[in-house]
Amino acid sequence: MSTASTASVAVTPVTVSDRWTRYNATVLTICILGWAFDIYEATIMQLVTPILIKEWGITPATMGTVTTISRWIGLIGTFAFPVLADLYGRKPALIWAILGYSIFTGLTGFSTGWITLLIFSSITRIALAGENPVGMLMVTETAPTKWRATALGGLVGGYPFGYMLCSLAALVVVPLWGWRSLYFLGILPALLVLWIRIGIKESPRYERVTAQMLKEGLKKQLDILSPAREYPRETLIASLVYFFYLFTWLGWSAWMPFYLATEKKLGFQVMGSYLSIWMFCAIFAYWICGWLCDVFGRRWVIPAFAVPAGALLIAMGHVDSPSSLFWVGLATNFLITGSFGTGLGYTAELFPTQIRGTGVGASFTFGLGVASLAPMIMGWIATAHSVAAGLPLLACSFLLLAPLFIWFAPDTTRKELTDFVGQKAG
Repeated sequence: MSTASTASVAVTPVTVSDRWTRYNATVLTICILGWAFDIYEATIMQLVTPILIKEWGITPATMGTVTTISRWIGLIGTFAFPVLADLYGRKPALIWAILGYSIFTGLTGFSTGWITLLIFSSITRIALAGENPVGMLMVTETAPTKWRATALGGLVGGYPFGYMLCSLAALVVVPLWGWRSLYFLGILPALLVLWIRIGIKESPRYERVTAQMLKEGLKKQLDILSPAREYPRETLIASLVYFFYLFTWLGWSAWMPFYLATEKKLGFQVMGSYLSIWMFCAIFAYWICGWLCDVFGRRWVIPAFAVPAGALLIAMGHVDSPSSLFWVGLATNFLITGSFGTGLGYTAELFPTQIRGTGVGASFTFGLGVASLAPMIMGWIATAHSVAAGLPLLACSFLLLAPLFIWFAPDTTRKELTDFVGQKAG
């Protein structure tokens, strides 16, 4: 959106009720399902990595490279879809993203080698990467101000639900029909588009801001530099938040299946069972951490999750027994995922509605672009040494969240969102 002459706009504060309504509850439910199916699609490659390495005779480094390159190409969607959400609305951008990742996930099932897998997964990634930030925008702008951190935590709670769904589906369909069946099942989320079209309307905050701009004679224009120009500190903080979270998560989630199934010799079935239980528990972690942040603020709650998570990441590489791997992994995953939702959602609160999509898209793209090196780096380390040898690197990234939130990131918890460039936070 254009930022020209925004200072002349007569800013009327837009407040959001502190109570849940049928509308904002429906928006949250649909966006949670959007995230869940998004993560289902993204998790397939992680789960079938041990199978593909054996079937196609490739190395862990090759799979790490495929994952990293596809994520880099997906950055097109990470940036483009939130910008489109600023220009054309949150609802249509959400529909485009979900429809896109559903169709192309099904096509990925026809891959015959790592090159075709790279091509199909890269195209799918564009839509997958676009759905996450657009769903975050919708929830940020519609959730009750008093419980916004809880809602954002619950939103990303769709992440472990989708991961668990994929893990359980893998246990059932892979032994019966092979790994390709997981991709073919990924077409089903396209049905969610019908609910979006019928069940929800556009973000009221976005509509009011658009109407105010039209009243003042301001036109929506593409201005990708506006976040860095108008909000340089916020853009840097948001980019670092994305990088620290995603570097750890992408490295952890991409290689934990291989680590458990192959490096620790637990096998595919045990690995799938462990991950399913971990992700089921993580669903509650998102809501608990979000609620704690609404009550006590992100400044202290997120470091309280990040520091012990970093320590357990290091410890994870030094345990060998199946029971120890299960319990240490469960605690590590709980703490990592717990602060993930409300932590990532925090970035959308840093920018005004007028450029919120562009700000989130730009910082998400930068943070994810650098963080996408994690699967490839972990693949190199796994090939040369072991996955366990790379876990301290992931721990360092996560530990840096603590000083970032304690000393540098302004706490926006329970504060009213801003709508126009230059407007002071409430």
